[in-house]
Amino acid sequence: MRDALRMVRGRHKGAHDPFVPVAAHRWLVIRDRYSRVVEYSEIDPLTDLRAVLTEEQERRRRAGWQDCDIPPRCAFFFCERDGQRLCVAIECYRPGTAP
Repeated sequence: MRDALRMVRGRHKGAHDPFVPVAAHRWLVIRDRYSRVVEYSEIDPLTDLRAVLTEEQERRRRAGWQDCDIPPRCAFFFCERDGQRLCVAIECYRPGTAP
């Protein structure tokens, strides 16, 4: 059992951190339950991506959205209000331009 736990922990040591600032543009994208873009905004290079997502999370909570927790090692969260469900994410491509 101890070896199994060590193997699982070991897998996460080199895990990618999605919040590392990058020297390229990123986009904060809000999608509906069908993955259609509802809105998006451009994020400048080298911006603190965690701060951008956390700020949007707090904005959504103040507006009455529920379930706005950001999962560990993920640059997105889901939120719901009045039967509407959204995915708020930091994405590498401007919506509609991904290869």
